[in-house]
Amino acid sequence: MRKSNIRAKMTAGEKAIGFGITFPSVEMFDIVGHLGFDYAHLDAEHGVFDFGDVEDMCRIADMHNMTCTARIPNIDTSTILRFLDRGIMGILAPHISNRDEAEQAAKASRYGPEGERSFGTGRGRDYGLRKPPAEYMAEFNHEMVLGVQIETAEGVEKIDEILEVDGIDYITFGPADLAQSLGHPGDAGHADVKAAMAGVTQRVHDAGRLMSEDVMESMNFVMWMPPLLKQWLENARSSG
Repeated sequence: MRKSNIRAKMTAGEKAIGFGITFPSVEMFDIVGHLGFDYAHLDAEHGVFDFGDVEDMCRIADMHNMTCTARIPNIDTSTILRFLDRGIMGILAPHISNRDEAEQAAKASRYGPEGERSFGTGRGRDYGLRKPPAEYMAEFNHEMVLGVQIETAEGVEKIDEILEVDGIDYITFGPADLAQSLGHPGDAGHADVKAAMAGVTQRVHDAGRLMSEDVMESMNFVMWMPPLLKQWLENARSSG
């Protein structure tokens, strides 16, 4: 079965290098694959992917030995299942605020005995052609990487109980939504937001757990390319 570059890097104590996108483009993934990124990430919470798009993007990622991950729109068991069945090997679960939500995401992301993922024979499992079910399930559970996103004041307050949930590989933030939850909409740089994130990070590390920055580095196309294009356009106009 496909291996996770993120898991391999974590095991080696290294960071995986990734590329993120918010819209479907197999051409973009094909180009990125030739550049040698470890993983490619779909923002399916705010992006415009349907499940056919996700499957196509996973196919291109597999061609280039990139691990394909996704931030999902919600943590419903059926949502997580459908992303994993397409071939996604890493889930970022948004808006995790307490133990129950963390457990729901963790159980839906792995097969038993670690979780409760339903077993099927879709593309994510290579249509059942490569390995016996028990062998595949155990290997998938190992390769799968689950991150949870702290985006609310409740999540900050309850980080310790979230960290008690088995199966969570790393913690990350949604700074803009966290700022809104803390009463500072649009101001992710507010001192209260920075203090909340610093406190969570300290508690995560004190518990011997990992933050996203301990595990991976990612370039987001929407945040990276438009400023470059804007600067190029301004330079072109001024030189013309």
